[in-house]
Amino acid sequence: MKVFILSCGPGLQDVVSLYGHSSEWIPDLINQSDIDYTVVKVYDNIDFDYHDADALIITGSKYSVYDKVPWIDFLKKIIIDVIQSNIPILGICFGHQLLACCVGGKVEKNIRGWELGSYKITLTDKGILNPIFKNFKNNDIVYESHQDVVSLLPPNCTVLAYNSKGIQSFCFGDFVCGVQFHPEFSYEITRKLMDLRLENGVEIDDNNLVKSLNGKNILTNFIDISRRRKQ
Repeated sequence: MKVFILSCGPGLQDVVSLYGHSSEWIPDLINQSDIDYTVVKVYDNIDFDYHDADALIITGSKYSVYDKVPWIDFLKKIIIDVIQSNIPILGICFGHQLLACCVGGKVEKNIRGWELGSYKITLTDKGILNPIFKNFKNNDIVYESHQDVVSLLPPNCTVLAYNSKGIQSFCFGDFVCGVQFHPEFSYEITRKLMDLRLENGVEIDDNNLVKSLNGKNILTNFIDISRRRKQ
């Protein structure tokens, strides 16, 4: 199985120096030996051929999807083509927001402020039934680190999860899914990000960090969905 990880930024150096990059965390958490990963640093404006990919995962980023940056505009065009090719895609945080834009949604800076740390999310009725949330409980804790939000989705999208900060997950068809939270984050990584941003004056809702038990299951669930698509 061939999985492309589209890396949307180099990551914060203070985090990378201690824990590595999200493009490393994702394969480690999936932990399946028959997967061939290709990491593409799309923030370097690199063109790539995705047509033999069985699945794509789009990472988070320090950028906003509405930033006037050439690589983001270029990536949007690619993702629209990928969606039309029916290749499974999972978008994480920035990736979730990018997918929303590509299917006709809207992303804005959240008027409710940063979502940073651990949060409960509520699954919709369709979210409970969706295989992306297999082995995931309603009101489970997830790790968050963002200040933008998907503020509008078109009618052909389905909201799978939400909380008081906004939409936490949606799907478009059977093989395109976005999650606002970070299934690839560990407790230690999230704590480090919280401390760094607190030092920079970011206001957060709760400095207490609660361990996420099932957030990481999103990654293996997505791989399972992609395998079924391949069969």
